[in-house]
Amino acid sequence: MKSLSVLSRCGLVVAVLLLCGEVAAQRKTYNVEDLPQVPLDTLPTDRPGVKIITYTNNTWRYLLTDYSARANQKVFQDHWVTSGVFAYRDVHLSDVPETMEIKLIDNLGDYHPPVLGRVSSRYGPRGRGMHKGIDIGLPVGEPIYATFEGKVRYARYNSGGYGYLVILRHPNGLETYYGHLCKLNVSANDYVVAGQVIGYGGNTGRSRGPHLHFEVRYADLTFDPERIIDFSTGDLKYHTFVLERGYFNVSSKLTEALEEDDDMEGIFTDKNGEPLTSEEIVSNLEKAAAKPRPTVNDAIYYKVKSGDNLSKIAAKYGTTVGNICRLNGIKSSSPIRPGQRLRVK
Repeated sequence: MKSLSVLSRCGLVVAVLLLCGEVAAQRKTYNVEDLPQVPLDTLPTDRPGVKIITYTNNTWRYLLTDYSARANQKVFQDHWVTSGVFAYRDVHLSDVPETMEIKLIDNLGDYHPPVLGRVSSRYGPRGRGMHKGIDIGLPVGEPIYATFEGKVRYARYNSGGYGYLVILRHPNGLETYYGHLCKLNVSANDYVVAGQVIGYGGNTGRSRGPHLHFEVRYADLTFDPERIIDFSTGDLKYHTFVLERGYFNVSSKLTEALEEDDDMEGIFTDKNGEPLTSEEIVSNLEKAAAKPRPTVNDAIYYKVKSGDNLSKIAAKYGTTVGNICRLNGIKSSSPIRPGQRLRVK
């Protein structure tokens, strides 16, 4: 009987341990954004045909009530290539008008800077090649935003140098390129609005340091993005822009490879394009990191109101829950209370 009692006690101990393990498993913490996505609310915006859906897991997305009309415009049918970087191989520089009046936006809500940061390399000749966009240094994982409304023509890894690349075509015919991403947040044929996160900055492809390579093109012909965007402030320079044929560099049509070394000017090379020593590179990187990153305006704060949640606030200011959490040192699951002051940008 005594041995039976011992066995019973052992069985009881095992049962208790199993129960504790089950309770511990039930107490496992989850990221709120990984939970099932159930629609919570629909919010209006100041843009016609655009609403916002918020979800129970603190995420949100845009809802285009006139999606078909937007996505099926003629500009998204002609020369529509989703498997290659360049789509206008039969268009030559001489086919393009000498001047074109291009409407960039109707109102300020139609534009968002792709990312904020210091321009580390500008458009134009660089070494023996031609830099066909601008580079902006950033931390890996930094959200990259759609500059204007448009349809995703290309979203995949490009072995020619861009790494993970997103190309957006916009209703006015312009295309914007976002290269060296570490992760894509859109797929070909998706329709996006300005300020929507399309990917995350990285160091993929032919790149020597994390940064965004950003281009603006018309019919595959590239021109200096700084003609339309002030990257020191993030502001758009014009509502309507006169694009001249002389702004184009026709050599950008010759190859899908990114014809650049993607050295950060003044970081990895000297003024003559000669490589620096490792000690000089480390020193330059430290100096660049010490420089404050520019902002579009001063920091923006929001006073939480009754009924608010992080996804609503993020949608209101065109940012993400993750960004707000990072700026305020909180988690996406952290409770917020009326009267609380949160930095949103």
